[in-house]
Amino acid sequence: MSRYHDHPNYRWMVLGILMIGTFMAILDTSIVNVALPHMMSAFGVNRDQIEWVSTGFMLASAVTMPLIGWLSDRFSYERLYLLSLFIFTAGSALCAFAWSYHTLVGFRVIQAIGGGAIQPVGMALVADLFEPEERGKALGIWGTGIMLGPAIGPTLGGYLTEWFNWRSIFSVNLPVGVAALIFGMVIMNLQADRQRKRHSFDLLGYGFLSLFLITSLLALSNGERLGWSSDYILICTALSVVGLVMFLAIELSVQEPLLDLGLFKHRNYSISMLLSIFRSIGLFGGVFLLPIFLQNLVGYTTIQTGLWMMPGALAVGLVMPLAGQMTDRYHPRWLVFFGIVVTGISLFMFGYLDPKSGALMLLGPQIIRGVGLAFMMAPLMTAALNAVPREAIATASSFLNITSRVGGAFGIAILNTFVTHMASRHALHLSEGLSRQSQTFQRLTFWLQHHAAGSLAATQQGVMLLAGKLIAFRAQVLAFDNGFVFGGLILLVGGIPLSLLLAHSRSSSDHREPLTVPE
Repeated sequence: MSRYHDHPNYRWMVLGILMIGTFMAILDTSIVNVALPHMMSAFGVNRDQIEWVSTGFMLASAVTMPLIGWLSDRFSYERLYLLSLFIFTAGSALCAFAWSYHTLVGFRVIQAIGGGAIQPVGMALVADLFEPEERGKALGIWGTGIMLGPAIGPTLGGYLTEWFNWRSIFSVNLPVGVAALIFGMVIMNLQADRQRKRHSFDLLGYGFLSLFLITSLLALSNGERLGWSSDYILICTALSVVGLVMFLAIELSVQEPLLDLGLFKHRNYSISMLLSIFRSIGLFGGVFLLPIFLQNLVGYTTIQTGLWMMPGALAVGLVMPLAGQMTDRYHPRWLVFFGIVVTGISLFMFGYLDPKSGALMLLGPQIIRGVGLAFMMAPLMTAALNAVPREAIATASSFLNITSRVGGAFGIAILNTFVTHMASRHALHLSEGLSRQSQTFQRLTFWLQHHAAGSLAATQQGVMLLAGKLIAFRAQVLAFDNGFVFGGLILLVGGIPLSLLLAHSRSSSDHREPLTVPE
């Protein structure tokens, strides 16, 4: 047993180690994207090929998460967490020294196996270390890494790639990961595994769940690029439906399922699973749409965009512990309701963005959104894990993370498709008002004829080209504004009714027998 195990601050020391690993794992889902063009040049591959550096990580981490419940029957959370952190750190080192495109993709998969396990194991360990009356505060502190990672990733990746090279985005994990491993081995109690009933592995259920996760994520991430009616997307969608239906059928029929569907009898857990999807809409409404708006329409670089988004990320980090602490004292229903309303309002405020918007218009909604997201996330995690039996926490946390991952992919897909559709509609509507007979067209032609040399026909053609560019630009601005508002509407319409159904967060976890730890 660790000599720190009886230290009064043992739980908080472990929480710090968990935060480091979780932040690193989440960071690596976004830090890579800005370096993909440099990897393309280094290995001489095209855009479709290099996307597998990100896609492979996403898929591997998703199919790793369902294993956590089964693995927790065989290893303590501490051992499982350090093993995951070791695999992630080793995978990062291998990625930094990758000598070809194929080795880089393979090493990213290794990195993702560790990274995909870190978050659900970390959540389960926090829930195991802290009793229900303190769990909200602890999860709020731990969750700051989840919220800060996606916002800091692009900025850090841009700096590292610009000042060093693309390999540095992986090697930066090494000193941090090694330090966290050393502290973990010294501080954590690794002498004895918890006594749990060991279940057989539901291989068939895991296979069909993996089929569902892989095909659904591929469809959601490629639908807009390939077309939602393309054969590839239709096949992926059909396979994902088959995978989900077969998985549920198997889980209902086997004696020891991968996912005990009885967990969904716990009201708060089921509602939290659904709300995590709508929360992803609110999260990615800012994390996905806003950077594209700032880079493509305002003209900021990746680093400038990251700096502009930093205050919103800091707001989440500062408010998350407070929201978690309030979760231990107040009904989660009203905290989640408040978070949804505030996040929805911030997305409506983003709907007034313009390329000439000042700092107040750029930063104000981000800070408000950060407050809202903090009050959505901490109470939801706490309500979900407080609702399930102690022995089911690992499984519950892994599937909660899976739902968030799929919900995030769905949120990006639906917002991206909506913005693309609205851009076409706005372009068509704006172009209808510009014809060769319109007053605007005639005024532009008259102005150009008197300020530039050229025939009337050439002047008219120049006017049409200029007007087309202006129309396309304006249509994009309006489409992004519509996208923010659309995300806010989805969040409010879907989230508010569900939040009001949440029961008190200590419904079933206050009366549990503690796990025994043999000496």
